[in-house]
Amino acid sequence: MADFDIERVDEANYEMFDDMAFLRAHGFRREQAPAPLSGRMREALADPDFRLYAARAEGRFVGWIALMYMHKLGKWQGRGHVYVDELWVEPGFRRRGIARALMRKADELAAEREAMGVRLYVNADNPAAQALYERCGYRVGCQARLMEK
Repeated sequence: MADFDIERVDEANYEMFDDMAFLRAHGFRREQAPAPLSGRMREALADPDFRLYAARAEGRFVGWIALMYMHKLGKWQGRGHVYVDELWVEPGFRRRGIARALMRKADELAAEREAMGVRLYVNADNPAAQALYERCGYRVGCQARLMEK
């Protein structure tokens, strides 16, 4: 039996997610309370094409996955892809099946939306993440560069 649970992040548990995100960004736990949930954050959490899931272990969130469903028009008839935007598990909780359980949420969303598949980008300098995705059934589809503005 797993020593963690996966749950969808919503307004009720967002503060716990925000605490985890702070830990990832700064490398330590914050002492002050987080800022109140903004209207933009409420809107994002309510978006039916966006999903944020977190793994709860030892009474707190220790990992998350952010997913987005993107429609495709034309010959695809509105059937799109689920994109994994971000996946992270706290180092002390890795190798416990949490990342794979979070990745299953991408497959569930793809099935729910009748998507053509799931897509993700992985850093070429992160062989551990590449190996995880391969164990989850992903294969290299092409070589690409991430470009941002």
